[in-house]
Amino acid sequence: MKPVSLYKKHKRLNIIDLKNNHDEQFGIFIMALKNLQESDDWARICGIHGDTFKPDDSGVLCPTNPTVVQVLSETGEPFYCKHSVYSFIGWHVPYIYQFELLLNKYNKSRNKNYITLPYLDLTNFSDDFKFLNDPEIIITYNYKKIIIKNPLASSYYYVDGVKTPTTRNGFLTPTTPKQKIQLTTVKKQLNNALYATSYERFSSNENLLTDYTPLETPHNSLHDIIGGNGGNMSDISISAFDPLFWLHHCNMDRHFYTWLYKTTDHFAESIYPDNISKNVYESTQAPFFNTDIYSSNFVNYKYGWMNKEIKYMLLKDTLNVANFPYTYDIITPAPKTNVLSFIQLINIPVPRESICISVYIYPKTRELNRDNDFAGFFYWFGIDRNKKHCHRCETTKTNLSIDIDDYIKQNKINIDNINEYNVLIEGEGQLIIGARGYIRYTQNELVEDGEVNLIIK
Repeated sequence: MKPVSLYKKHKRLNIIDLKNNHDEQFGIFIMALKNLQESDDWARICGIHGDTFKPDDSGVLCPTNPTVVQVLSETGEPFYCKHSVYSFIGWHVPYIYQFELLLNKYNKSRNKNYITLPYLDLTNFSDDFKFLNDPEIIITYNYKKIIIKNPLASSYYYVDGVKTPTTRNGFLTPTTPKQKIQLTTVKKQLNNALYATSYERFSSNENLLTDYTPLETPHNSLHDIIGGNGGNMSDISISAFDPLFWLHHCNMDRHFYTWLYKTTDHFAESIYPDNISKNVYESTQAPFFNTDIYSSNFVNYKYGWMNKEIKYMLLKDTLNVANFPYTYDIITPAPKTNVLSFIQLINIPVPRESICISVYIYPKTRELNRDNDFAGFFYWFGIDRNKKHCHRCETTKTNLSIDIDDYIKQNKINIDNINEYNVLIEGEGQLIIGARGYIRYTQNELVEDGEVNLIIK
């Protein structure tokens, strides 16, 4: 039997569509976001992700001791957000829903219609995203055109207790061949994830070498693409303070919503037990409450930072997405693309920071051109471990697979002529500044005693 929705449905729209075609609705969203940022609840909702709350905030009741949070999160990391574990996408469902409820809580306009969080899709190169970085923005609000400081462009977080502006140093629209390859790869990976045959395969691969790309891989890439060197979005612990974090995760949620819709026969069936394991299905979603999960009462809603009861919802509690008051247009995926050529990095140490691991392939007869010879990449989304300890990072190794398929085909490289080319692997750090700026890592520094395999089929 199909679930009965508890609420009237409100569609989550592309931010470009919202801005261009729903002028009044866009203005209400922008002003609600501004009001939220000016409230104490901004640092509370954003602080959940990396356990980076405003210091000494008496309104934060959930545990904040990093050692305790590491245990509660069940990730081996000192923050609540789920990354590199199968529960990754399921944990973010209630998280962004609570952010959406806060937008409604801080709607002070005359129009009290439900505000939905819009999504950000950077894979359409024809869209103009310039307004997302403009310091000021023109909106229609209470039937008037006004100019305000743009709450999409920046906000604030706390550094050593000091209120500090967020930074964004990446790109939204590609302008170089390398950037176009990066977003084209992201688009292919987002599409292919929709063909996953189980929740685990869709959500995250837990750093295992597999023949598929889960949603978390392009998700990580977009974090670092937007954040760039030193940007909030490039650092797990403070990424949620960048306003685009919420729009980006709304897009990831849109893909999950579509996958669930197709996997459950339009939400008529459960994905358990055929499409998800029992351990993952019953995994903990700290710090979120296990009651009133689908409630739209934003005034009396029990937000995650309020939870001092140590009673948390489970992943299975968030999967009845048809009971939330929002909906999406279902994505129609393109045919799945099989990746035949890739680089495997096996049993390597977890990077000490967020890092872009790049592969360059070029003829042995000439010098390297880092833009034109860029063959593929993998973004590791992490933290500055010089400043924050991560138990799992210190005790485990990881495996990465880097897609070089398009470059191999375009340059007519094959197993017979690959010996005529140099293959260079290096990393560009995003968070740690050395003597010459952000650190560039050699292949030996990245791999250490691990293995590198080049696969061309």
